[in-house]
Amino acid sequence: MPGMKRILFMAGLADVVCAFLLRPSALRAQGATGEYPNLSPAEARDLLGKRSGDPGFVLLDVRTRKEFDAERIAGAVIVDYNSPSFREKISQLDRSKPYLVYCRTGNRTNGAVKVMRELGFSNVSVFPGGITKWKEAGYPTTR
Repeated sequence: MPGMKRILFMAGLADVVCAFLLRPSALRAQGATGEYPNLSPAEARDLLGKRSGDPGFVLLDVRTRKEFDAERIAGAVIVDYNSPSFREKISQLDRSKPYLVYCRTGNRTNGAVKVMRELGFSNVSVFPGGITKWKEAGYPTTR
């Protein structure tokens, strides 16, 4: 029965949609970020806790120097996405290291990880809500 197949397919699709809505960590960044995983504030905090003190891990802040100096997530390094030398500076980073990239709200992060993907970075996680979502979750920042 053709109608029955359609109903079963739609029911299956609804289950998939519900699973993704209930498990945001299963989502992958789309568009500019390709297949890099998107992390929630809690997942980003957990990753930072696990990698604390690890010189092989990089928390990359792509905001401006003024924003970075005013407030940042502890342990972050800066490469200003708006700088004319952004691509050059990113190209000098070690592509074998894992990165967690953030900005203020996610817009610059998308552009930054697009460049990183073009340059061959493979181990990149995306924090799309940026420092704004970090603070909304009640997590600390530093100067």
